[in-house]
Amino acid sequence: MIVIPKRGNNDVKFDLKRAKNVDYVIIVNDKESSNTGDLFSMWNQKCNVCIASDISDLYDFLISNFKKIDYKKNFMITGAKNTPRELIQQYKNLLSFFLFYKSELKLIERSMNHLNKKIVDKKDNNIVREAEEKLSFMNNNGKYLRGVLISLGYKIASNKKDDYYLPLASSYELFQTSILIHDDIIDNASIRRGKKTIPVKYSEKFNTFYDENSGSYNKERDHIANGLALCLGDLGFYLASNEIVKSYANDKNLAYLMEYYNDIVVHTIKGEVIDVYLPFSAKYNDKHKTSLQDILDIYHLKTAWYSVIGPLSLGMILGGGNKKEIARLEKPLDNIGVAFQIKDDILGIFGNENKIGKNGLSDVSEYKQTILYKNVLGTPYEEELVKYYGKNKLTETDIKKIRKIFIDSKALEKSEKLMNDLFEEAKSKISHSRMIPVNYREILLGFITYLQFRER
Repeated sequence: MIVIPKRGNNDVKFDLKRAKNVDYVIIVNDKESSNTGDLFSMWNQKCNVCIASDISDLYDFLISNFKKIDYKKNFMITGAKNTPRELIQQYKNLLSFFLFYKSELKLIERSMNHLNKKIVDKKDNNIVREAEEKLSFMNNNGKYLRGVLISLGYKIASNKKDDYYLPLASSYELFQTSILIHDDIIDNASIRRGKKTIPVKYSEKFNTFYDENSGSYNKERDHIANGLALCLGDLGFYLASNEIVKSYANDKNLAYLMEYYNDIVVHTIKGEVIDVYLPFSAKYNDKHKTSLQDILDIYHLKTAWYSVIGPLSLGMILGGGNKKEIARLEKPLDNIGVAFQIKDDILGIFGNENKIGKNGLSDVSEYKQTILYKNVLGTPYEEELVKYYGKNKLTETDIKKIRKIFIDSKALEKSEKLMNDLFEEAKSKISHSRMIPVNYREILLGFITYLQFRER
């Protein structure tokens, strides 16, 4: 439970009665304030305390204490005398999302474990079973944000607290894993979710029974490894689809659910087509000009649809939401998805590789056409950036220079502005949406804030 004290002066003062009834206190206050230290000492004797001068402080506190925070505990958010009520509400939104995420994560992980056991059929051929084990292994340890959005959409539409949505959530996460397997083949990626990708694992296996390191062998080995990974991606798609049909065979919304699910797949593939085509054309076609619309189409068709619009809408369909309600939400959800991808692009250049779970600056090596890249084109920094684009082995010196180019050219600044404008527009529309119950509206708004500050 989250408590916000009633309106009044000096809410931030220590209150022994309140302290006995809460486990965590978030104090929205200036860290440099003369009484901040005293407040911390008093509250900290009775409960856990976070003093936040900015909402990013609360984000950092929640991330660093994620494993310890129990969503069943009581929380209080309070502010100083002049702290705007709207600001405290923003803190509450972020906390509401984290607590919802934490509670759903346990349920989805359990459902994922159940599904992963079903992926491996002990009656299958040994080669097939080994492949299924690789798929099952790759299909865990994700963030499961899409599964959580399915849960949120289901609850928004149905206002129920049951776990009817879980087979859909875990199936959708399997669909995402399958998309990522195909992505890893296309991008020649070696790391995914902090693990070696399936093509890499197959290549390593083949090297154990054939030690010749000839060019022809390496080429054929990698070709076969990619082919097997492609098969596993395809297998995941159909296993996910089959699981949805079996789980909801008697649901009156199954036809609409599957129609929408297939639309998500189609949108994602269309976005992937553009995403694969553009880098090659930009690299080798002298007449090529990177279009902002092409880049935004990738973000809209690929990321927005399969990461945000799709899962939340599928949850709403399962919960009985009607088409008009879902259509009204698609625009703000699209804004969230596009901004989500811009954030991903920024993390790909400036993020910590250990946190994001994949190779840093892969967008540069793969000649990816991103908003960041587009914002450098036409500036005095374009020629210098192109020297590094497509380069396979980037040194630490190269990485520092690339980051400096994105900063000095204002490409980072422009990209962040577009991202934040999209996030804020989505927040505004969702804040005024009467179709979303207040408690779930807070969670969805908190999700947007989470995306703004995420580091992986």
